[in-house]
Amino acid sequence: MESVTVGLGILVGLVWNRRTGWSCGGTITPGLLALYAGDPRRVAAVLVLGTLLAAPLAVAARVLGLYGKERVGAAMLLALLARGGLGFFAPLPYGIGWVVPGLIAADCHRQGIAMTLCGTISCTLVTLFCVTLSRTFT
Repeated sequence: MESVTVGLGILVGLVWNRRTGWSCGGTITPGLLALYAGDPRRVAAVLVLGTLLAAPLAVAARVLGLYGKERVGAAMLLALLARGGLGFFAPLPYGIGWVVPGLIAADCHRQGIAMTLCGTISCTLVTLFCVTLSRTFT
């Protein structure tokens, strides 16, 4: 069922992007957050970490002149460093612990925090709804 959840999250995110022009914090983000929806503190920690990483990413992008994939790569490295530093205090699962915050940070830097969080939360909730609905009929 995990593959279905991530797949539905990707589909919902693609539809969201097509209809609104805004990203939802990364292609895999809604599906992975939906997998961990049973632990709201973990989801909130990921969202907060992603938004906090947008500030150092903005500095790095300005100083180093990072754009596109370089900016996303820098966001992923910042998230990996943050996970390493924070991992001792709040262990997070591997993927959701650094991949998702990095993707969220990259989108927050590109399109703003409000639009990124709006898209991320909306797409995660729609993914949860679709997964719950699919379980009802199986």
